[in-house]
Amino acid sequence: MTADAVALVTAALQARLESAVGVGKVYVGPPVAEDVADRKLALFLVHVVPSPALRNEQVLVPRPGDADGPLVATDALALDLRYLLSVFRSTGAGPGGGADPDELLTLGAAVQALHERPTIDQVPGQTVRVTPEPCTVEDLSRIWGLLPQSSYRTSMVYLASPVLVTSAPPTRDDRVTERRYRAGVLPDPPGPLAERVGAL
Repeated sequence: MTADAVALVTAALQARLESAVGVGKVYVGPPVAEDVADRKLALFLVHVVPSPALRNEQVLVPRPGDADGPLVATDALALDLRYLLSVFRSTGAGPGGGADPDELLTLGAAVQALHERPTIDQVPGQTVRVTPEPCTVEDLSRIWGLLPQSSYRTSMVYLASPVLVTSAPPTRDDRVTERRYRAGVLPDPPGPLAERVGAL
């Protein structure tokens, strides 16, 4: 069962971004300056919706505890995850002060890392594609409007899709393990219809 699929995809994204901007420099959560502290990027899962193209799909997944065994079909809920990627000053994200010119270099390194390796395969049996999501100024304004305690930071939106949450497949086959034979006498089969009617 892939109840941890969303968490695994988020952790994989964080690791990929940290490989580009520095280990420990990517905060996962809302882009609130006090929480981000001296990290360079905030990765915030801002929107989760069912994928309209993959509703009610069956997928093939490994059995629990048998990653090398045969795949089995199971129902899946396909999700689209949208992440807000925001850049912060590398010397601290507290209020006041001008923008760090390295912010644009940080953003460029993050975009490059996700462009060069746009797929995530850390979830067993799944391949998730990460792509930039077109987002207007109005869309960004609405997102930042949900964060009144935060000042706007240079940001992009990324779509990770499809992320499959599957039901647990059966743990084993119901196979025949033994055969039993029972001896007995079968009753006589009923006669023709005319004989049965005449007997009434």
